[in-house]
Amino acid sequence: KDRLQEVNRMEFKISLARVTGSDHSLHNIPCQDKTAVFAGDDYTTAALADGAGSRPYSHIGAELATVAVASKLNVRFEDFWEYEPHMVATGAWVEATNAMLNKPYSLYDQACTLLFVAIAEDGRYISGHIGDGVQILVEPNGEMRTFSPPENGEYENETWFITGDDAVEHLRIQKGTLQAGSTLLMMSDGTAKSLYQTSTGEPAPACRTIARWLKEKEEDEVSFLLEKNMNEVFWSRTSDDMSLIVIRVQEKQEGHTDPNLLKL
Repeated sequence: KDRLQEVNRMEFKISLARVTGSDHSLHNIPCQDKTAVFAGDDYTTAALADGAGSRPYSHIGAELATVAVASKLNVRFEDFWEYEPHMVATGAWVEATNAMLNKPYSLYDQACTLLFVAIAEDGRYISGHIGDGVQILVEPNGEMRTFSPPENGEYENETWFITGDDAVEHLRIQKGTLQAGSTLLMMSDGTAKSLYQTSTGEPAPACRTIARWLKEKEEDEVSFLLEKNMNEVFWSRTSDDMSLIVIRVQEKQEGHTDPNLLKL
């Protein structure tokens, strides 16, 4: 609390969308991409998981993992901030897999990738990523960079899961501070087919457009636009499920007043 009072407080605009891929829609298979967001007074956390296509209960594992990790980071951010990266990875793995163990299915059958971020009101963040999803950061000046690239196996369709025995070794952890005006995009590999250029490892230009949308528009409107583009534009690039979480960090407007109200 003391630290948060010493610096400019941040607030967050969050938009997200999730669409079932054409293959899953055709065969009446549940969407295996899941998302979770927890917005508290001092910390905001978000997580995204993509269930393994070949595992029968991966959509359940993905939902459990996102909720478990995002909720834990929201209430224990300061503890995780003090941990070394390996301990953060271990803690996230424990939370995700323990949630799955409460179900009558094996961890193998609930396998999923996982991306998460927790951000404090002073801009400090903890980010984690395992698997073939992507995180992209759009800086306040509009410059873009791949914040965390996908990790595939020997073949493009191979990757690592939070349920694996080697998950802690592959779960990449980052800590730092985000500047006001920054926008972070977290996406599954289905969405990355449109927003990430695999050949160069660079973000697609559309990421800058999405960041501008969230700066200028309301969160619900941006969520609508993201889903609209997934259904009408992105679908031509993939038959996979698609999910995307976009978070804009901006200075909190203390004492904001409605310009349409009279001052008496």
